Parts: sequence; structure tokens; C-alpha cells
Amino acid sequence: MRFIVKQYGDVAEITKIEKDQTKVRIYRARKKRTIYGPRRSDNIRRTKQICVRRLLIALKEFGCPLLVTLTFRGDASDASYANDSLRRFQVRLRNEFNNAQSLFVPELSPRGRIHFHGLLFNVPLHLGDTCRGRRIVSHGEERKTRILAKLWGEGYVDATKTDGSRKLAFYISKYITKGGGEIMFNAMRMLRISHGFPKEKIYRGVLAELLAYGYARIHKPTTEWTHENPFLGTINKKVYIKK
Repeated sequence: MRFIVKQYGDVAEITKIEKDQTKVRIYRARKKRTIYGPRRSDNIRRTKQICVRRLLIALKEFGCPLLVTLTFRGDASDASYANDSLRRFQVRLRNEFNNAQSLFVPELSPRGRIHFHGLLFNVPLHLGDTCRGRRIVSHGEERKTRILAKLWGEGYVDATKTDGSRKLAFYISKYITKGGGEIMFNAMRMLRISHGFPKEKIYRGVLAELLAYGYARIHKPTTEWTHENPFLGTINKKVYIKK
């Protein structure tokens, strides 16, 4: 029996596996094939899970971010060019704001135009608009200075202040499910994360076992499920959310 503990933000995910994993020899494919179809559903689900976990950590560590949308002024149907443009923007953003961190997800409009939704951390919040619901209460400094638009250099930037709610993680991750089936996006990353973005903590072995028993003694799991695996036996997973 072995335990795996993953901690991200206020969430602790504890997995108990009945059998130890046996060593399996993996053979490297001789020829890499080009992928023409949409991404696999399990790949999309895993990417969405990574997005939520990384954002929950960032929201707890950095606080309130700016919610931004990056759009192109001209033709925006080249996924490879769009991916490179976003990478250059993240580099310029770090040069302008030393501690800036960002996470972006692409979306395809009904007209077939690519744009990006993301969150900017450690960036002045006064750049973004203040909204109540869908109504803009006051305009941010970005509308006057166009600092983010100049760093983007490809078109327009819409910036909005946020309250740092956990809902932001799930709001951004929904675009992965929405755009994961687009064949056009095979030429780019569905999740573009800046260097230095916080990662989840993973514990194994004796320490993971001690943490698992500690959580079980003090907290009550928010969710729990069990399933059978032909190779690993019974797998039990518990999720704890600190309040």
C-alpha cells in the first residue's frame, strides 16, 4: 500500500493505492506521427486539471490578479504565429514588471479568430477596469496609458480587476474544454504558463503516509471516491479543502 499527497492552494488531494506499481519496459516509437485529429479527451481533462491546480496555488500566494483578453487587430487564424506572439508578450511583461506571472488559454471565436484569456499576477491592479457584474463602474489606467497593449504589440488588451476568488481558476479552465477539440490548436499549447509560476507540492513515501493519517484525524474529506484497477488494486482518493 502506498500514498500520494498533492497540495495546491487550500486543497489537499490524498490517493491511497493498494498495490505497488510494477516496473514496465517502455519502447520508444521509431517514427513520430503527425497528429491530424483533435486532442484526446483525457489529454484535455489533464490539461484542465493542471490549469485549475496551478491557479489555485497562485491565487493563494499572489492574491488578486488582472483578468485580461488579448486580441489581434489583423488576421488571427495562424495558430503558430499566435503562440509565438503570446510567448513574446510574456517575456516583455516580465521585463516591464519584474515579479509578473501569467497564465493564458486560447479561444477561437465564431469567426475563426484566435484570442487569449488569462490572468496576470503581480501587475498593478489600477490598470484594469472595475466591474460590478457585467457593468463597468470605473475605467482603469490601461485605457489611458496602453501599457499592456504596447507590450502585446499585436492589437488590443482588455483588462479587468478581480477579487481573487477561486472561481477564477474554473472560469479560465473552461476555455481548455471549449478549445481543446479545435484541430487548429494542435500547432500551439493549450496552456501557456510563465516561468516561475508556482507548482503543486507532491509527497510520496513515509511523509505522504503521515500526512494522510494527519488529515484523516483532523479534517473531514469534501469528496471521496474509490475504484478498482486491474494492476493497482483498489484506489481510494480523498479531497480536503481547508476553510
